[in-house]
Amino acid sequence: VVSAPGGRSWHRFLAVVRDVPAVGAAVAAMACAHAAMVTVMIMTPLHMEHGGAQLEVIGFVISVHVLGMFAFSPVMGWAADRLGRSTVLVGGGAVLLVSLALCGSSPEGSSWQILTGLFLLGLGWSAATVAASTVIADRTPIEARTDVQGTSDMAMALTAAAGGGLAGVIVGSLGYAALALFAALLALSVVAAGALVRRDAPS
Repeated sequence: VVSAPGGRSWHRFLAVVRDVPAVGAAVAAMACAHAAMVTVMIMTPLHMEHGGAQLEVIGFVISVHVLGMFAFSPVMGWAADRLGRSTVLVGGGAVLLVSLALCGSSPEGSSWQILTGLFLLGLGWSAATVAASTVIADRTPIEARTDVQGTSDMAMALTAAAGGGLAGVIVGSLGYAALALFAALLALSVVAAGALVRRDAPS
């Protein structure tokens, strides 16, 4: 257990991360998972439309993606309790990698790769977000919890905004497959963060 210092919210966040590296890893994992999900998700309708997919099909794929994001959240919470936070975090990163491989290999238009990939993109995001937020709640002292959670939310928003801004540039210049590869680097960061959380677990 660490004690939170006074001063600005940012200072309290840094103090917690210095004393409990797992918290910093969890914040980074949430931000990277969110950025990977948003970056690919916002360009998928365009990728499908370029291949002649109908609006109804595009809407169905996005609906399946949202289903993966939220429908299994209770399962992710149960798994984080039973299997461990780090295990679910690493698993979420691995699912993201599989989803991005499918998305990156999908042809323009509608395909089983894009449907499955978008579902797994939401599912991996769910696992990573639930596990990382649980680590933050577990390992942050109550006096600094709002500071850390607020910083985590800000990091998610900023990385998603940056990823969304880059997504159009990457797709326009290199293509959708290159965007999936870029997002895969973020997913690898989620896996690395999960490993750090496991190493920094309390005895």
